[in-house]
This record gives sequence, C-alpha cells and structure tokens, in this order.
Amino acid sequence: MLERFIALHSQCPTLRHLVCMDPIPNLISQVTEGNDICIHYMGDIEKYGAANQYSYVSTKHEDCLTILYTSGSSGFPKGAIISQNTFRASFPRRCPSSAPDYIHFSYRPLAWAADRDAIIATFLHGGRTGFSTGDPSRLMKELALVRPSDFPAAPAIWNKLYTEYTTALALISANSPPDTIASEEQRLLQQFSKLIPNRCKIITTGGALTSSAVLDFMKRCFTHCSVNESYGITECGSVAYNNQFDYDLQYRLESVVDMGYTLDDKPYPRGELLVKTNQMFSGYINNPDETHAAITEDGFFRTGDIVELRTDQGSLPHIRVIDRKKNFFKLSQGQFVSPEYLQTIYIQSPFVEQIYIHGDLLSDSVSAVIVPNQQYAQAFAFQHNLTLLDMNNSHPLFHQAILQDLQTIARKESLRKHEIPSHIIIDFQAFTPEN
Repeated sequence: MLERFIALHSQCPTLRHLVCMDPIPNLISQVTEGNDICIHYMGDIEKYGAANQYSYVSTKHEDCLTILYTSGSSGFPKGAIISQNTFRASFPRRCPSSAPDYIHFSYRPLAWAADRDAIIATFLHGGRTGFSTGDPSRLMKELALVRPSDFPAAPAIWNKLYTEYTTALALISANSPPDTIASEEQRLLQQFSKLIPNRCKIITTGGALTSSAVLDFMKRCFTHCSVNESYGITECGSVAYNNQFDYDLQYRLESVVDMGYTLDDKPYPRGELLVKTNQMFSGYINNPDETHAAITEDGFFRTGDIVELRTDQGSLPHIRVIDRKKNFFKLSQGQFVSPEYLQTIYIQSPFVEQIYIHGDLLSDSVSAVIVPNQQYAQAFAFQHNLTLLDMNNSHPLFHQAILQDLQTIARKESLRKHEIPSHIIIDFQAFTPEN
C-alpha cells in the first residue's frame, strides 16, 4: 500500500510527507529515491512528541479557524475567514451517534462550505461518507453506487435531468397515439425515478434559482423522496429552508429602485435581502474593499439576492428569491433583465441542452446562444428529412422551430416582450470552462 501512495507523487507533486502506522520496510528507501518524499513511522513521531513537550496554545473565539471559498459564480472566488466561534455555531453542542446508518455522498469541492460542513456533521453523528472521483460524467453512476441517505444538488443538475426528461417525453409524444401519452409519461417518470436510489429519502436544490417547472418535475418524479429548497450563504451560513427563515436569523430588506424592486411593491415587498446570523464570517482574506462593501455598519451581510417577502395571514414570514442584484443588464429602452432567471425558464424547451441569454444597451430585446439537445435535434432532422450538414449550419426550419418553442414557453410563463429572444445563435459545441 505504501508503494502505491509513493507512486501517486507524479500526479500530486506537492506531496512531501507520508505517515506510516506500521514499521517502515527497509527496501522502501529505494522506492522514494528522487521523489522528494519523506516517510515517517508513527511510532517515531509519538516518541518525538513525548520527548519534546510543548505548552498548550489556547485559541480565542475570534481567531481564524479556516477559510471557505465562495463559488465565484458572480466573479472571482473570495476567501471567507471563518472564526472559531462561527465554525462551532454550525454544529450542535452535543452530537450523539444517533445516525450510524446515515451515508453522505461528497462530490462538491471541499473548499466550499456545503460539503465540508456536511462531512463533519456526518462523522460527528457516526455516519459514513463516500467520495466521488471528481468526474462529472460519472456523477449519476457514482450516486447509484454510494446510495446516499440524501442528495443535495445545484439547480444545474436538476435542470439537466429535467431537460433529458422533456426531450424523451417530446420524442415519445411525437410517435404515440394521443390516448397513450399519459400512460407513457408515467412510465417515463418511473424510469427517471430510478436515478435517485431508494435509500435516498431527501433531495435538495439550492445555490441558485430553480424554476417552478423543475421543482414540479422533481416532486412528480422522485416520489420516494422529500423535495426541499435550501438557501445558504458561505459568508453567513444557513438562511432559509423551504423558503422559511431560520429561527435565529435577523433580516431586513432594502429597496433596489434601479431594478424596479421596492418595499412598497404589491402584493409583497421586494428588495435586496440583508441578514445577520450566529455564523457570520469575519471578512474576506486580503480583500478589505469587498469586506467593507459586503457588511453594513450594524453588522448585516448584503446577500445580493433580490427576494419577495411574503407575510400571508396566519403564517410565518417566508421568502422567494426572484433575482440577483449584480446579475442583470439594461436594454435600449431602459428595461432591466435578469439572464439567470430567463435561462432557468427557457431550459424547459426539449430543443435546449444549454442556453446563454445576452443583451446590451443597443438592443430592445434579449438574444440567446443555444446548444441544442443532440437526441432531440437528430429526431427533428429525421422527421423533416434534414442532413447533419443542414443542422450544423442552422437550417431555417430548425432555427424557426427553436425560436417558436421559446416564444411558446415565454407566453406560458407570462414573460414580457423584451425578455423573449428576437435573435438566436445555434451551436452544437457544448459550453465548457475552456471555451
């Protein structure tokens, strides 16, 4: 086993030290030659520690314990300084081994708060964690192997499943008698439900806007699971669960007049959400300007999220995230547009695998760059006797079909005229971080 770890040095050049629990074999020094790796026997480390006693170093509540990074979805990732006090507030004071059968599936970066906190909580309660290989294309296969107790995921993953479902349903509907479509849809839902293992009883979406169509699909498809919406922020921990505020959270709204959101809006006040929790970060490392911009004088964190505050009679206050303060652009007529919001709506089209919404001050409506769904595009080409060259060159028939489908979805969702793409670009090359 030790030789295998040494061999990993070529893949992990920063690896410098290995600690072996058993006595180190004499021949192992030959294996490490030229690798710049030091092998330490745990017994020797214990002897050294016994002979060289150090005084206990106490920590203060405000001392930095760790640094968690934001996702960078709205810019370059920032390092949030997490103090001893803040970190401890993330977990209950007593953690009995009450859930030894609980299994967590770790597939997100451990530099982020969500997965790191989940792993610590799992171990504190006596559970187990299975780790992904890090290959996104194997995610669902690895999910089936680990069979976790719950599965939290970003909307991008649920959007992907929903797109595959709508594409498959559209293909079935085009080739089935009308009176069989309902039963075929149920069969398709049962087929997709198997993607989430039976041991998984809770699925969660969070981290960005999730469309109502995707949420409805999740509830109809994964009936063996409780479907939930989570709202948490790296800088201040958990904010809301299923749109209801955490019990110990302080909050307020501020109008964002430029975007048309005010506290006087009817039927519900709307504005940027500011919060204060017992899990507040201490600031961004080496970034005082961003820290000053993010925290108010009275200690509230500016989330950048535009929310609708609902206080229906007889119910606790709850929120619905409707926009991002930084994620918008202005069109020629002065209208503000949220591209992320529109993308979550237009992804419903079976034609669409990926979509990017664009706009600028010279345009009176948005434009879209679309990566078509390969399977649905092939079926469309076969049905209309088009060649692969026709499709790659954005044949007018294919182009118009996509545009009409987007317009149909826009009318269904009551979008405004300037939020409907007047021009689309079709490219079969998928969006990647590299391009």
